[in-house]
Amino acid sequence: MKKLLYIIAACATLFTACEKGTLVETTEYEKVAPGDPKYSYVKILNLTPSSPVINYYMDGPKFTSALSSTGLETAGFAYNGLFPDLGYAVTSPGNHQLTAKTLPKATVDPGLKVLDKLITTAPGKYYTVITGGTYGVDKTIPSILVLEDKSPALDTSKVFVRLVNFYNGGPSYDLVKDSATGTKLISNVAFGTASEFVEIPGTAGVGGSTASVKLFFNNSTTGVPQITAGTTLTFPKGRAYTVYTRGILGNTSFPFSATFYTTFY
Repeated sequence: MKKLLYIIAACATLFTACEKGTLVETTEYEKVAPGDPKYSYVKILNLTPSSPVINYYMDGPKFTSALSSTGLETAGFAYNGLFPDLGYAVTSPGNHQLTAKTLPKATVDPGLKVLDKLITTAPGKYYTVITGGTYGVDKTIPSILVLEDKSPALDTSKVFVRLVNFYNGGPSYDLVKDSATGTKLISNVAFGTASEFVEIPGTAGVGGSTASVKLFFNNSTTGVPQITAGTTLTFPKGRAYTVYTRGILGNTSFPFSATFYTTFY
């Protein structure tokens, strides 16, 4: 993990234009020591199939946003969108009302509130909020999963992973290395749950700054891999990663997929 984290403001970043049209950021930033108990640390992953592009709000003020040079909100987070992509945003410890709305300039349902959930965060702790369910005719994101993220003891020669299962309608999965009958890293992760972090064996002591690993997502009951050929992922060493499945069983628009993001570094 980097020595310093920067607060990501819980409201839209303010800009003022110079005479020549240059944008100057006026928001003040505070350097935050990792795990500072004055704050809680939050990451949000949108795994709701068919979700519109949204931004998140915490207790009313905006928690995420992207602004164009005109000052209008033009970007947000669709299905499989992650905020922030590296590190965590901060908020105060306690109970918070997390909401999400479509973009004000969206063609369909502009500014519509599609999520309204209570989350509770503790001082100095890290969380990933994952949206779930399927966005449908009721125009809501129906569920969230709040994971407390506990960093393993990182080592510059090692790679750590955990498995989150968000493949709707799919089985519980084992995460297996090298071949379908290879080394089992993680066992029996049911839909909507996550494992603890584990070290991928064989990465320490091997040359190079990255490790390329073939992983298999095996049905925990039958042992049959979801993808026969496996999925090869390349991880920079010295970090902890969340590997996650997503999609809807039998749905060609949202097929099974497995990818990862950096959780701790």
